[in-house]
Amino acid sequence: MKIAIPIWNGRVSPVMDTARQLLIAEIDDGLEVSRTVVDIPQTNISHLANFISGHRIDTLICGAISHQLEQMLAASGIRINPWFRGNVDKVIAAHSAGILQDDNFLLPGCGRGRRRGRGGRRGRHAKLGWRKRFKEE
Repeated sequence: MKIAIPIWNGRVSPVMDTARQLLIAEIDDGLEVSRTVVDIPQTNISHLANFISGHRIDTLICGAISHQLEQMLAASGIRINPWFRGNVDKVIAAHSAGILQDDNFLLPGCGRGRRRGRGGRRGRHAKLGWRKRFKEE
């Protein structure tokens, strides 16, 4: 399995869309067997999605990610795990051990119920719907 993590100063980059480097680690039976860091070309979102999927990534672990980039990567078969933070070595170890879901790795404000990204979007849309209903009254 290949996982990719956008990095900045040895940590998960806070925003995937603007990250400059991507760590690609190959995991076999829960152990890291190789690690490569590649520079991410600063280009448009479709080229970025093609660049990432071209590395045959199975899972992307990242901080925030735009909805458009998330959809493009998911359409190419990459599993997206957004809203994570922390030291890259610890994140890889937690992912390999199956404990990445621990709250210590979540970005602030990304509660357990919204961790998968889709729940957060429902929450955001629900708030917009509330504002619309409030204005109509």
